[in-house]
Amino acid sequence: MALNSQKQLSSAAGDLNDILSKVVKYWYVFVIAILISMALANLYLTNATRLYKVTSTLLIQNDFKGDGLLKGTAFSDLDMFRGARTVDNEMEVLRSRDLIFKTLKELSLETNYAIPGVLNNKELYGEELPVRVIVEYLNDQAYSQEINLSIINEDVFALQTNGKNVLYSFDQLITRPGYKIRVVKGPSFSSAYPSIKIGFKDLYSMAEHYSLSALTIVPIVKDANTVSLSLLDAVPQRGVDILNKLIDTYNEENVNTKNMVAKNTIRFIDQRLIDLNSDLSVLERGVENYKQVNRVTNMSADSELNLRTSGDYDLNLSSSGVQLDLIKSLVQYLGKNDSEYEIVPSTLGIKDLTLNNLINKYNDLQIERQRLARNNNPDNPLIVNINEQLAGLRGYLQETLKNVQAGLTLERNNLIDKSNQFESKIRNVPVVERGLLQLSRDQDVKAAIYQYLLQKREETALSLSATIPTSLIIDRPAYNTVPAKPKEALIYLGSLLTGFLFPLFFFSGRDKLNTKVKDVTDVQLLGGIRILGELSHKEENNTVVVKRGSRTTISELFRYIQSNLGYIINNTKSQILLVTSGMKGEGKTFFSINLGITLALAGKKVIIVEFDLRKPDLMKGINMKYEKGLADYLENRNVEIDQIIKPSGVSSNLFVIGCGKLPDDPTELFSSDKMEGLFQELRKKYDYIILDTSPVGQVADAFNIAPYADASIYLVRYNFTERMQLSVLDDICENKKLKNLMIVFNDAKKDNMRSYGYGNAGHKYAESTTA
Repeated sequence: MALNSQKQLSSAAGDLNDILSKVVKYWYVFVIAILISMALANLYLTNATRLYKVTSTLLIQNDFKGDGLLKGTAFSDLDMFRGARTVDNEMEVLRSRDLIFKTLKELSLETNYAIPGVLNNKELYGEELPVRVIVEYLNDQAYSQEINLSIINEDVFALQTNGKNVLYSFDQLITRPGYKIRVVKGPSFSSAYPSIKIGFKDLYSMAEHYSLSALTIVPIVKDANTVSLSLLDAVPQRGVDILNKLIDTYNEENVNTKNMVAKNTIRFIDQRLIDLNSDLSVLERGVENYKQVNRVTNMSADSELNLRTSGDYDLNLSSSGVQLDLIKSLVQYLGKNDSEYEIVPSTLGIKDLTLNNLINKYNDLQIERQRLARNNNPDNPLIVNINEQLAGLRGYLQETLKNVQAGLTLERNNLIDKSNQFESKIRNVPVVERGLLQLSRDQDVKAAIYQYLLQKREETALSLSATIPTSLIIDRPAYNTVPAKPKEALIYLGSLLTGFLFPLFFFSGRDKLNTKVKDVTDVQLLGGIRILGELSHKEENNTVVVKRGSRTTISELFRYIQSNLGYIINNTKSQILLVTSGMKGEGKTFFSINLGITLALAGKKVIIVEFDLRKPDLMKGINMKYEKGLADYLENRNVEIDQIIKPSGVSSNLFVIGCGKLPDDPTELFSSDKMEGLFQELRKKYDYIILDTSPVGQVADAFNIAPYADASIYLVRYNFTERMQLSVLDDICENKKLKNLMIVFNDAKKDNMRSYGYGNAGHKYAESTTA
């Protein structure tokens, strides 16, 4: 676990170093990318349409008792203002499409005005308008049209549509396909005003947009009655006007809804007053006729007392009869099929508190349903829920009316019994006097009821003028002076990060897509491999780059490899070094020649043997002719080893054995019994024997001679060797197919140069003076 953690930390540190190295190396690319990104951000912000946030705070009166702000006033005993309202329902009403559409229509927002700009247009609104368009008619064809209006003078203007200019007078009816409009002068009218672009908008689409997303309505605190209304608009004053008009329209709708109960009650009382007025007229004429016929003037005090007591019972009896009549009227009213969703008239003469409360609750639900029905479909869950409550309350109300009717009937029977008792007491009263008092008593009862109903009618009429909105504006609509969109600081920060990350991702992506070996980290995961050295890119075309007295970078790197080689193989005498690679072109022949020269200049006796019998390059690299060589020696027993050894001509201590005649089957030659003698003789004569072999990734020739080698050098060329070829190296390492394997990285440029340590398997990289 600790080893894995260490590897992960090492990998993360390597990635960080790689990023930092790219930033340092390509700093100018990062600077240019950041400058371009910031310039684009500035260009966008300069021409972007700025949106300002307009907000308002509204207090919704969540009044379940119905007292509201009228509690404690002269009208607190009236039931006109009672209604069950919740903040959630009111929020839905505020964002309803019908309410928003009515608001937009009243503000005439179906017309849009703008002054053409280079990249975007400047919208005009309110006091900035030089002209105003009064829409008489619009259809779908108008929404896709764009009109250019140019003011000619004080009386005439030109409209350009579809490339045609037509002159019109102000306030003239203009009829075109899709619309009928009138153009009048606006607050900022000027004959020198520039051309104006006029477009038409679909208010239904706008209302839908505001309802679904543009208009935000949320409670400020959960379960509180205070809600916040907000929207974004490019013209701040337009947003303020929309919220103001929306709140005013909402309050007007609520006031109209609450007045419906009062109006229905007035109609009910008016009808009752008409009936009572007719009854009183009949009674008054009856008294007048009775007195004239019977010449009645005074009544005895005793008879009057008895009659008065009896009259009290009769008055109660009559009142009970009136209540029974009212109950019957309500029963008939509720029994009608068309009154299912109608408001029940107020029960002004009924004394039963339970019945009154039921009727008030029933009316409250009817009001809530009618208000929701104006802005929602009948299958809305809120309306369906209220319908179910109304059905239940209607049945319960009808049952309660039956119970109240039964109670009033019982009470009436008791009053009749009491009245009969007093009637027996006054039987001795003269018939005329009794008849007169009876008529007067009936007249007084009707008059009292008439007076009571008249008073309630006046109170109800006054309640209409006292109706107040259900919402209170806490903060009037206002806009923030700082635009809500676009957010300049965020955009500049994003552009800064984009300018930095884009080159970084580009370079990282380029490295990921590159299938070539680019540095020593690509072989870092191959355990047990020692790094012998690294060779820089050579500028000249010559194969021989190491010369006596040469101080070039690549010469020093070969001397560095020579030094590392001494540490790794402990200066053992007569070392056979096998040089190979994964594929042709990785520089094994170039390395073999220059390593041999380096060792020869150091006083070592060196021979290079060309074991690449398929595509040899050794002799060509040092400008020597192909004569008898290794193939001839292994094929022909008459050829001696001294016959194939040739001086290199580069250094007196460097000799070569060419491949000779190319054989048909090189693999067969490597199994020759003369191979053992070849290496025995060479060990005796030379300090270092360098075997230039074929690439192991293409043929297996190098593996056939590997048992004779003391150490193996594997060439990997930067930006040339495929990463897939490293699997060959991994297999060699894992199965130990080559002895004392070491790696040399060739053709390193500035991008590839990395520092490395002295051949230890753990790859402890240290600062290199040649890197």
